[in-house]
Amino acid sequence: MSSHQRTQGYVPGAWGSSLPPAAPSFAAFAPDGAGAGFAGVGARAALDAARTAAAAPGARPEYATSFAPPEDPRAREARAQEEALAATRAAAARTEAERIERENSGGPPRLRTVVLPHATLPRFLAIASANSARNLETCGLLLGRENTRTRYVVETLLIPKQHATSDTCTMDEEEGVLGFTEGRGLITLGWIHTHPSQSCFMSSVDLHTHASFQRMLPESFAVVCAPKSDPNFGIFRLTDPPGLQTVLKCTAKQAFHPHPDVPIYTDADRGHVQMREAPLEIVDLR
Repeated sequence: MSSHQRTQGYVPGAWGSSLPPAAPSFAAFAPDGAGAGFAGVGARAALDAARTAAAAPGARPEYATSFAPPEDPRAREARAQEEALAATRAAAARTEAERIERENSGGPPRLRTVVLPHATLPRFLAIASANSARNLETCGLLLGRENTRTRYVVETLLIPKQHATSDTCTMDEEEGVLGFTEGRGLITLGWIHTHPSQSCFMSSVDLHTHASFQRMLPESFAVVCAPKSDPNFGIFRLTDPPGLQTVLKCTAKQAFHPHPDVPIYTDADRGHVQMREAPLEIVDLR
C-alpha cells in the first residue's frame, strides 16, 4: 500500500479475488438436412391445400411487410428523451427505495453487478497516451444501462471536452455530455482518469468527485490508470459507511487535503464490478 493510499484512507476490499465464470454462449442447432426436403415429398399436397383455401368463399389474402415510412427525426429524438427520463426516474426511485430499506435494516447497500468490458483500460490508455506523454491527466465517463434487474453493463466510453494539469482534469461543456447520455438513454455508471506520473490511488479531489457519482447511484465506481506505477490501475468506490458520508460532510476548502483516519475508499473490482468480454463503443467529443 502506498503512502498516498494510506493518507487518503484506502482499505483493501474484503472480497475474494476470484470472479464468477463468464456466461456461456449459446447457439441453436438443427438436425442435419432440416428443411432440405421442402420441394420433395409432401410439397404438392401443401400447395394444393393452399390453393383450395385461397379459392374458398370469403377468403381474403393477408399481406405483411417490413417496410414503413421513415420516422420523423424530431419524434424519434423526443421518444428517446422520454425513455431516458423514464429510465433515470426509475433508477432514482430504486436508489431511494434501497436507501430507505438500508436505513431501516441498518445494513450496507446490496449492490448490483456492473460488467466492465476488458477492452476499456487498454483503449482508454491509448486515447490518453498523448496527454500522458506531456504529464497531463485525461478523464472519461463510463456509460451503460440496466441489463437486468440485478445487473448493469458498461457500453460506452465517452471522452468529454476537458482541460487538465498534471494532477487534475476538469470536464468542459457538460450540456453536451448530458444531451448525449439522455439522447442514448444511458446512465453514468462510473468514470475513469489517469495519473500520468503518480501512483494508483484516489486523491482527495478524486474522492470528492466520486462522492457526487456514488450519491446518485450506489453502484458507481472510479477507475484510476497509473501507467508508470505498479499496480498500474485500480477500480475503487467509497465505503458506505463511513466513506461516502465522511466525504459528503467534508468542508475543507483547499483542493488536496487529508480526511479523518477511517476507511474512506476500497476496491470495487473484487466486489460488484466484474471485468468481462463485452462490446465497447468509444465516443470522443473533444
